[in-house]
Amino acid sequence: MSGFVERKILRVNNGIPVKETDTITVEEPLEIKIIHNEIEYSVSVIMRTPVDDFSLAAGFLFTEGIVKENSIKEIKYSNSAKVSERNNIVQVEVSDFEENLLGRRNFYVNSSCGVCGKTNIDDIFVKSGELIKNKSVLNYEDILEMPEIMKRSQKIFNSTGGIHAAAIIDYYGNVLSIGEDIGRHNAVDKAIGKMVLNGTKRSPEAVLQVSGRAGFEILQKAAMFGIPVVSSVSAPSSLAVELADEFNITLLSFVRGNRFNVYTHGERIELRNGYSQASRN
Repeated sequence: MSGFVERKILRVNNGIPVKETDTITVEEPLEIKIIHNEIEYSVSVIMRTPVDDFSLAAGFLFTEGIVKENSIKEIKYSNSAKVSERNNIVQVEVSDFEENLLGRRNFYVNSSCGVCGKTNIDDIFVKSGELIKNKSVLNYEDILEMPEIMKRSQKIFNSTGGIHAAAIIDYYGNVLSIGEDIGRHNAVDKAIGKMVLNGTKRSPEAVLQVSGRAGFEILQKAAMFGIPVVSSVSAPSSLAVELADEFNITLLSFVRGNRFNVYTHGERIELRNGYSQASRN
């Protein structure tokens, strides 16, 4: 599926209607199920754009801490589902998984709840296993190019203009993986899921570039996959900044044109005149 559909519309300009065709991003539910020892477990239903469904399922299960990278045996669409639902139910056969995490989104946080935010950050420490240690320096000019590098690889956006993207890009500007989805968290899961399924070696010098805000869940997924730099074109949340600081992730936001803000661990960013230690509050 292309991820978009065409619809006839009326385009109105100065009160004058013109019949045209518009391209719209598709949104449909995807149910993710786990099969372990021939027993099926329902994990979650996600509203998504039906492209790269297997990568989305793998990335979601991995970044939620439910499965490890090497525990996925097979992914397929459900053969037992009704015809109308067949491409909206994915079965993931695994050798092992964390059954205690099923039935709840372990990283959901109310923005007004500081205590549960701290609890969730501690929980990510348990699942990820370690802090991000890589301190390789990235030039500020390379950071400024990341949004455009990602945009050039966006296929659905070029048709609809209404979809989020997430790209994992190495320090040399090579796109290691990219995901597009109507949900910004799903786009990250797709990008990570592709690398998990392909067995792509993680680069210690990588940037997660996202098209929207840098919220808590975006940083959680970066932490789970060991990505040292997160770059967003829009604003971060306070809890995202806190998580990035705790996990030694460099968080950059408002990356637009010739500017950006450094919120955490600016020591990875080389600025003009060789200055590489950005200020931190």
